[in-house]
Amino acid sequence: MDKWVLQVINVENWEHALTMVENSIGKRDIKIVALGPAVVPLFAQGSLRSAIEDLIGKGLKLEICSVSTKKAGLENALPPKGAVLKPGLVAISDDVKDGYLYFAIG
Repeated sequence: MDKWVLQVINVENWEHALTMVENSIGKRDIKIVALGPAVVPLFAQGSLRSAIEDLIGKGLKLEICSVSTKKAGLENALPPKGAVLKPGLVAISDDVKDGYLYFAIG
């Protein structure tokens, strides 16, 4: 099975990333690593968070950059259920070493 890691940095790229995941979930091992401004909406209740949590339930892995989370003042906020907090570039580097193909969504 193909393994993909998708990097999302900008908020406006979430829709595209979710479409890619929805079309590939179950066919590929998929991770999203959220960095920079893209982490902020993950901590708010709403349609993005609900969609992410639904996809996590279907097999998506979500890694949220702990550095970006702290920079945004969200270190005490609850991330989406099933998400992992980890420095984003470390997460991507580890994923590539583990055989994931890297895609920057933007």
